Amino acid sequence: MKRNAEEQPRGFVAAVCLIVVNAALWLVFAVIVAAQLHPAMPDNAVIRWGMGLGSLLTAGVLVTLAALLHRRIASAFWPTLALLLAIALLTFADQFGLADLVVVSVTLAPVTLLVRKRNWYFGHAHHRRP
Repeated sequence: MKRNAEEQPRGFVAAVCLIVVNAALWLVFAVIVAAQLHPAMPDNAVIRWGMGLGSLLTAGVLVTLAALLHRRIASAFWPTLALLLAIALLTFADQFGLADLVVVSVTLAPVTLLVRKRNWYFGHAHHRRP
């Protein structure tokens, strides 16, 4: 089957989808924090709303970056990697549990996929070594 030149590689599509899943996780976390459903969240409203709004902002930025990546806007590539790596690093800032493992996995998988597809993303011809 001949591939259309405009068709996006599966690995790239998977990376964008995982970024959207990551955004959904941050949105759910924002709701959980704002609704006081998180068992380890302090009762301080400023901390709770700050974390909720920060999580909501993170979700919005991730969705925006995913849309820009999908449109192959070159300037979105490196900020996306930087944000995803920062999220993964900050996940280790407190106690690490099963939920943190899921977040790290969903965060680092698109980093790996994007790095592997960067030549296609930036339009470089892929040259194999002899």
